[in-house]
Amino acid sequence: MKEHLSDSTLLTFLKTQLPEADWDHAHLRPLPVAYTCRFWRLDVPGRSYVIKEFFPEAEDNPLFPTLPRQEADALSVLSRHHLSPSLEAFAISPAGTPVLVYGYPSPEDNEIDVSEAAALIGRFAALKEPVQGHQTVPAGYNEVLGRGDAMLAAIPESRKAANLKRLRPQDKAVVRKPVERSLVHRSFCLGTILATGEGARLIDWQFAGLGDPVEDIVGFVSPGLATLYGLHPLVAHAEDMFLQAYPVQQTVQRFLEERIGYHWCFAAYCLFRHETLMTSNAPAARAYGRALEEEVDLMLRLRAK
Repeated sequence: MKEHLSDSTLLTFLKTQLPEADWDHAHLRPLPVAYTCRFWRLDVPGRSYVIKEFFPEAEDNPLFPTLPRQEADALSVLSRHHLSPSLEAFAISPAGTPVLVYGYPSPEDNEIDVSEAAALIGRFAALKEPVQGHQTVPAGYNEVLGRGDAMLAAIPESRKAANLKRLRPQDKAVVRKPVERSLVHRSFCLGTILATGEGARLIDWQFAGLGDPVEDIVGFVSPGLATLYGLHPLVAHAEDMFLQAYPVQQTVQRFLEERIGYHWCFAAYCLFRHETLMTSNAPAARAYGRALEEEVDLMLRLRAK
């Protein structure tokens, strides 16, 4: 980062980007920092904004590159379909970093239940309007296993990698099928659903790509992903409710057949991040280590069924 983006500098910058008239009653506060972004929330009478400052060099990632332009492109389309908040600004900050702002009417209630989440992601999966410029991501049982193999190959000295390889599902356990790719969110969980005055909306599109909607179901039920977002993993009853409420049961059936491959690939990713961040970001490495344990525990439970 070229310079520290202070709250006062950011507020001055936002006044050039947003069409608000009542800045006297605006309230800007920082939110918890994520692995690839800093966040602020700006509240003005009747409306709220979230500001994301993207850290540099986060695009270099073997499974989840952080792509700010993709998020802007997604918001510009999906907000018209009431699936995401509105894109308010996408610009370079005074610190030289990409900054994205989305806005929404302030909600009266912040509660989101799993049935509402299932309906929201189902409406998104059924969207026919294409969103241009997105990356192609691993999709389908065999492709995701291959990506997991590649990540473990990148950490050949890891003892935990050898143990994870023993849990690898067999290639022939699922019949290879062609995948009809569509835009997938890829980090879908209760942490990426925002309550607004107009209903629930999907946020955090920086990892999105053209893949298989099965991946979004996997994300929602993944205990590892929930752990990375600071959430408690779903209890079995909530998972069942989500799967029953998901509007396309054929996708749910493919999820039940292929989920173990996606969980194993995500476990490989968590291990890769745990091993490679140990010297540069120990707290993040520990978080990925906890997520790895959660994902492995889930795979062991699935194998025992």
